[in-house]
Amino acid sequence: MSNMMRALVKSRAEPGIWMEEVPVPEIGPNDVLIKIKKTAICGTDVHIYNWDQWAQKTVPVPMVTGHEFVGTVADFGAAVTEYKIGQRVSGEGHIVCGHCRNCRAGRGHLCRNTLGVGVNRPGAFGEYLAIPQHNVVPIPDDVPD
Repeated sequence: MSNMMRALVKSRAEPGIWMEEVPVPEIGPNDVLIKIKKTAICGTDVHIYNWDQWAQKTVPVPMVTGHEFVGTVADFGAAVTEYKIGQRVSGEGHIVCGHCRNCRAGRGHLCRNTLGVGVNRPGAFGEYLAIPQHNVVPIPDDVPD
């Protein structure tokens, strides 16, 4: 595998999005590297493309965008035990810290340290995406891509 990939990147603080060559994401011990097969566009992506007020205050530039995806496991870190190479997966796009008061109380949806895939953490509009294993969701065989 090359260490570079093509991705849609919000590379300038203005309306638009650009296809660029960027490094393939590196994985840590608890991460899964996903080879992206299909993606979808949602309202968040439109806000980022249009560079509206919300996007301007939320999205650091440059940023690989996109957070709705399906793909296959391409690699994983040493601490990952639940997934296998080639397995079909998707994922939850809100990366929570797991350590704050809300996370420890089972209220990760209220984590103040949340990072959004494709918003303020590199996203799925590229050939590969790396996310923590607890954000990966296996896709059953009877569910199409």
